[in-house]
Amino acid sequence: MTSVTIPNSVTTIGSEAFSECTNLQKVHIGDSVKAIGENAFDNCTSITQISSEAVVPPICESGVFTDINKSKCKLFVPKNSLDAYKQADQWEGFFLIEGCTTGITNTVYNKAELADVYTIDGAKRLSKASTDEINALPKGVYIVNGKKIIIK
Repeated sequence: MTSVTIPNSVTTIGSEAFSECTNLQKVHIGDSVKAIGENAFDNCTSITQISSEAVVPPICESGVFTDINKSKCKLFVPKNSLDAYKQADQWEGFFLIEGCTTGITNTVYNKAELADVYTIDGAKRLSKASTDEINALPKGVYIVNGKKIIIK
């Protein structure tokens, strides 16, 4: 397993849930996660990107990110929550923390792929749109590649 997406329906990541997953490179945490158990990502030495949609940084028990290279791993968080993550226990250890205006990263769409964008009521808004075009949309809720995104 090289990537994992924790869906928005999950509220807790259990202790040692992904411990010793040495091939894991990308982790996407949904917006409902409130807590991450002890050593959940312990010894996941290949992780280079973590994105969290949670507005409030999930509470981390001890050793959650042990052995992740926090000077090279990029952490993407909602733009309005950037300061909260920089001060939150265990999250503050990451050097590369970036705020995303959409609250999502390239797990839904990326620069290499063009995506169709729909309004929440199903009307097509853009065809084969680039990341820049998607991020330039007015504030609102859109569907991209079957996933809901919020442009703030």
